[in-house]
Amino acid sequence: MFKKASCSFFIFVLFLALAPQARTEFTAPAKNLSNSALDSLFPKIVQIPAKPDIFAIWVDTDGTTDFLYFVKSTDWGKTWTAPAGLSGSGQIRDPWYGNYINSYAISLAVDDPYIYIAMQWRPSASEDFEILYRRSTDLGETWEPWVQLTDTATDSRFPDVAARAGFVHVTYSDAWAGNEEIMYKRMGGNGGYPVSLTSRLTFSAGMSFFPKIALSKSGDTVHIVYEDDSSGQFNIFYKRIETYGAGSYSTQQLTSGSFFNGNPDITTSTGTDDQYVYIVYETEWPGNREIMYKRLNNYGAAGFSTYTARLSYSSTESRNPAIAFDGAYNTVHVTYADNWPGNFDVMYRYLSGSGAGGYSSWRVSYGTGESINPAVDCSGIWALVVWADKTSGNFEIYYKNSYY
Repeated sequence: MFKKASCSFFIFVLFLALAPQARTEFTAPAKNLSNSALDSLFPKIVQIPAKPDIFAIWVDTDGTTDFLYFVKSTDWGKTWTAPAGLSGSGQIRDPWYGNYINSYAISLAVDDPYIYIAMQWRPSASEDFEILYRRSTDLGETWEPWVQLTDTATDSRFPDVAARAGFVHVTYSDAWAGNEEIMYKRMGGNGGYPVSLTSRLTFSAGMSFFPKIALSKSGDTVHIVYEDDSSGQFNIFYKRIETYGAGSYSTQQLTSGSFFNGNPDITTSTGTDDQYVYIVYETEWPGNREIMYKRLNNYGAAGFSTYTARLSYSSTESRNPAIAFDGAYNTVHVTYADNWPGNFDVMYRYLSGSGAGGYSSWRVSYGTGESINPAVDCSGIWALVVWADKTSGNFEIYYKNSYY
């Protein structure tokens, strides 16, 4: 973390001077990051703000055994390291769920010079899933051992990790209470184990699934979004936790109706106006899956107003939304997969003005096979997108950005 504004300003100016300036809207060929004989799925991507360092993870699978892989780039994605295996043999995917829901099986976060990974894992199909956690203190050059964060007789799944201000926060769902509930853990010391705080966040008569977590610009407020079917239909719920995750929390139901709303993602504003919380999710209305977007103001505190927009308008299925925010230009970046071209391909939406106005749209992938599991981060006005693509015969992880 930089201590002086003058230093931050210098780094930002240097970034603008060195980064490519022409915007080409994903016209360059995609880069194959995995080059594997196995199916490569569920990629995640993060970037250090105002720096050319980008990191990605994904799962390689033969259908029974799964392996986690990691790559990095130090030149805005022009070149990448060879994939490095970070896990032993076991199961990361849950075979009960399809390739879309399993996008929630792993998570990645960066807070320079630390990288954090959380994943669900079990040794074999006869055992239950637990949440594992791993940290690098040198941007992925070396890794500390895996730490098991949960130890229950039921499945602990769908983790998401975020880090800022010296704390690492992990949320996940767990069935130990009799049905799936949302859990939360916090570690201090830049993620040095052990866990210092564990909280149960839902006490629902239904199922609470697929939590996603984001932190305020200062790191003092934790924002979690998830889906819950306690009303008889899955809807989007939001929790706001104060005092770096140690304080009280509030709960808001963000959607309602007789149709499905779920599979959310969340990010926050880190720009000059840092009050906003951004959420994307799938909705079954108007009869097929579409991508919806919400912006909450007032730091998500009670009394916030909500701006809602529909981001996809197809008669086909729009799935797997992911969202990111860039504080240098106050831009919101959204990706998702849609099968309107005849098979699933990756789409992109760009919202300026702190996510308040209209959006621009581009198609990212043009493969003859399915392109699914998109993930996005951003660097200024440019998007960094990874996805799983089956054009070559098996799923491979591909990368594109919107500036060369």
